[in-house]
Amino acid sequence: MKTKLIAAVTVVASLAFMAPAAAESSAAADTQPTLAEILLADSASDNAAGFDRRSRDYDIVTQAVLLFPDLVEAASDPNASLTAFLPQDRAFRRLVYELTGQWLRSERAVFEAVASLGADTVKDVLLYHLVPAKISYRDALQADGAVLDTLLAGSTIEVKVRSFWWFKWIKLRDADTNDRNPTVVRPNIGGEAANGYAHGINRVLRPMDLP
Repeated sequence: MKTKLIAAVTVVASLAFMAPAAAESSAAADTQPTLAEILLADSASDNAAGFDRRSRDYDIVTQAVLLFPDLVEAASDPNASLTAFLPQDRAFRRLVYELTGQWLRSERAVFEAVASLGADTVKDVLLYHLVPAKISYRDALQADGAVLDTLLAGSTIEVKVRSFWWFKWIKLRDADTNDRNPTVVRPNIGGEAANGYAHGINRVLRPMDLP
């Protein structure tokens, strides 16, 4: 009984000591943007439909996420723990070309081609780009060979750290054995978000083996 009492007092004391730190952490989180806010922040040059002519930003994936209220809610939840791998607009243009043989120039046309794959397929692809954990680029550089579960049930991606002399970068191995794997080209977009990290990639992750 005495041992249990001492243990209980220790736990209570520890919680009391940690409470102010937790409050400070919560207050700090309130000042950080969510992943949804980071996605929507780069809109200064967008037209009314949310697109522009810059191929290296993230308008197409942003508009795709906006099609699904539950994904918007998850990306807006400051208490969530997520890592989002965001394909550049050019990555979707490349995907459409590889699937159809058409090199579409406008982002709106690329978005419509992607949407024509069907809502279920688009959502599966988006879920495959979301990992239910906060992973900074620095952490990922220490995780060569790590297999990450995604929000697409039963699907994973693998972290591959590449290096040349002192320089290191990350590639992501997806479920398609025939395609070139995406590279992280813009780490920690917007810094650490309240609910995780966003990393820009130069190709769309594929949750299935396409011909």
